[in-house]
Amino acid sequence: MVESKSIRGEVQVNEYSEWSRSFKGQWSGIPSPIKQAELQLALLKQLLRAHDSQLLGTLLGLQQGFGGRCFDVFCAISSDAIIDRSKAPIDVADRLVKSEFVVEALDKKMDFKTFFQFKARLAENRPSFTAQELTKICDFLLAHTSQPTAPSAENKIVQQRQIANNVTAEAISETDQVSKWVAHELKPSEILPDTKLAQVAHIKGQHHSVACKHCGAADGLSAQSGRYGYFVHCKNCGGNTPLKRPCPTCKSQNTKVSKSQSVFTLGCQACGASMEIFRLS
Repeated sequence: MVESKSIRGEVQVNEYSEWSRSFKGQWSGIPSPIKQAELQLALLKQLLRAHDSQLLGTLLGLQQGFGGRCFDVFCAISSDAIIDRSKAPIDVADRLVKSEFVVEALDKKMDFKTFFQFKARLAENRPSFTAQELTKICDFLLAHTSQPTAPSAENKIVQQRQIANNVTAEAISETDQVSKWVAHELKPSEILPDTKLAQVAHIKGQHHSVACKHCGAADGLSAQSGRYGYFVHCKNCGGNTPLKRPCPTCKSQNTKVSKSQSVFTLGCQACGASMEIFRLS
């Protein structure tokens, strides 16, 4: 059971397994993601054990169950967070990993024996699942977690964002000279009629250039400055999204974000393109 947490800043776990985090220099306590995962695991065990007869086969005529099976929990923290495990209990510290190390942590915990570790494989006493049982378990869990629901506010924002992206693509596809206008190779009056220029100018505004990379929201973003440059903070999910990104014209990574009053501009050092990417409301 892997509980993922999008946490920015610093995270500390003390000797009592109590969690705290810093945000804008202020420390506050947060619920333990490990404890949250353990509660979710308890519910999962209840669900599986209540249906073991339809999920597991028999052994020597006896119905197998989920007793003796190995269950573990982990917490995956954002890669850019700073984690202080120095005072955390060992069993908590070992289960707290950054997102890019989740696969390695799971592999180490499961400790599967390879074909060539013959003696180790003979000494293995953990119950295993057949391929048919694994398929049944997967299908069962999917059936119990994929019930149709009404679109959430977050999903509506994502859908609106997709619509906006489609509008952007349609407007820009009307002429490949738009990219030259962005790179200042042509004057706006040489490219599109006034009505189209207004449409493209609107598309380049705040709500069509920046969206939260965590929840997809394009509204409720506030610009801030941090150690690594300008970014926007999402009030919907609390995540941060850097304003620096590759140049949309030449795809170069050599870009820089600058601010003039209420306007944030992305400038490309490779092709010279410059475009507004965010405007304070």
